[in-house]
Amino acid sequence: MAEEEEEVPIGQALNGLNVYSLPQGWTALAAIVLVRCIDEEGHSTWAFRTTDGMNDEELLGALTVRTDLLRHKLYDAYTSDADDE
Repeated sequence: MAEEEEEVPIGQALNGLNVYSLPQGWTALAAIVLVRCIDEEGHSTWAFRTTDGMNDEELLGALTVRTDLLRHKLYDAYTSDADDE
C-alpha cells in the first residue's frame, strides 16, 4: 500500500457483500479478508486486508491451517471422483 489508508468498519469496506455470521455467543476479535475486486481500470484483481488484533505469527498460522484444510478437501473430492470411474 503506497499511501496511508484510513480504517473503516468492515461492512463499509466490503460494500454490502455478505458473509456467514458467527455462531451465536461468539465475539469477533480479528479478521483476514481476501476480496476479489474489479479495479479502477476494469481488471479483475485481489485485495488482502487484516484487522488489528492479529500478529504475523497468528496470521501465518491461520492461513496455513486454512490452506491445508482446503487442500485436503479438494484432494478428497478429486480422489472420490477418480474412484467412481
